[in-house]
Amino acid sequence: MYCEKEFIGKKIKYFRKQKGLSQAELAEKVNLSDKHIGRIEAGRYFPNFINFLKILEVLDINLSEFGFEIKAENNSHKEELLRLIYSSNEKEVDTYLSIIKILRK
Repeated sequence: MYCEKEFIGKKIKYFRKQKGLSQAELAEKVNLSDKHIGRIEAGRYFPNFINFLKILEVLDINLSEFGFEIKAENNSHKEELLRLIYSSNEKEVDTYLSIIKILRK
């Protein structure tokens, strides 16, 4: 897994350009400012998890591009849970995480 800001930024910039999008266009699609996208691409910021997933979706990037090996499972419950988390706001994600931690104890 590659976690360096610069590596992540370069990958995002590469795929954004491959899609023919400007920083402003990508920013609009993921609800961020173009300056924030520029800082991510320059390796000065990490995107938060939700924004990272949004960027991946818009640019059609697979997590394997960042060194994550995802094993495909045909588990509809996990897929539904991931869709729910992905479509949630930050507060909802925090709540879900708290509940899951409690249930796992």
